Amino acid sequence: MQGLYHTWLISGMGITLMTLSFYLTLENPDILRAELTEQKISMLYLKSQVNPHFLYNTLDTIRIQAQLNGDNKVAELLMRLVDFFRLSVKVDRPMVSLDDEMELMEAYMDLMCYRYPELKCEYDIDPDLGGVQVPNFTLQPIVENSLLHGLKNKGYQGKVAISAQRTDEGCIEICVRDTGCGFEEGKKAAIDEMLWDYAKQPPKLTGNSIGILNVQKRIKLLCGREFGLWYTENDSGGVTVHILLPMEEKMR
Repeated sequence: MQGLYHTWLISGMGITLMTLSFYLTLENPDILRAELTEQKISMLYLKSQVNPHFLYNTLDTIRIQAQLNGDNKVAELLMRLVDFFRLSVKVDRPMVSLDDEMELMEAYMDLMCYRYPELKCEYDIDPDLGGVQVPNFTLQPIVENSLLHGLKNKGYQGKVAISAQRTDEGCIEICVRDTGCGFEEGKKAAIDEMLWDYAKQPPKLTGNSIGILNVQKRIKLLCGREFGLWYTENDSGGVTVHILLPMEEKMR
């Protein structure tokens, strides 16, 4: 299962860029269109490396066989992986409900918490926000980043807390808090600059910041320039990612 991990994440992440040509309403549309075309070609190339439907169906077959053999734990883990695939293959939709996004997120975290028994995850989601539309595949890259750069150096011993609440201004704020090792010296300033100048950043397919940069660009394009993500440092250690989104029940 670990060997498949990075492959199916690449397949799921970023393919929603294919739909963004409908949202070229920001400044410099010609530059933006060229950038999106380059990202689309790159992501389509990555997608061609693996067929997510094939993996989804194969894993489900293995799960059924494990269940028939009485290996309930393996069957349970495969079921969560199947759930992840079932949701992540819906990448042709630029926006999904918060409920759908959280279902995918919970399947991902169930697998990670089993892989790392000292890792815990908590949720505090306003149930009234379940129908709010959010950019597809937004949370998984953010949480993965928290695990790799916040909790990995602590042996994945710690906690990730995900919350979603309505703001006083009528928006939705999703927060991802971790109890990791926090930022290295100078790292937060570099990330802040990258997220602020997102439009000037070239498309990235490698490096530590590919996930959060692509999430920032998709939020800005799909929801508007006043929305997006930023980081703060926790007093007790670790960092928090704040994601501000509009309160809309239907796709823009």
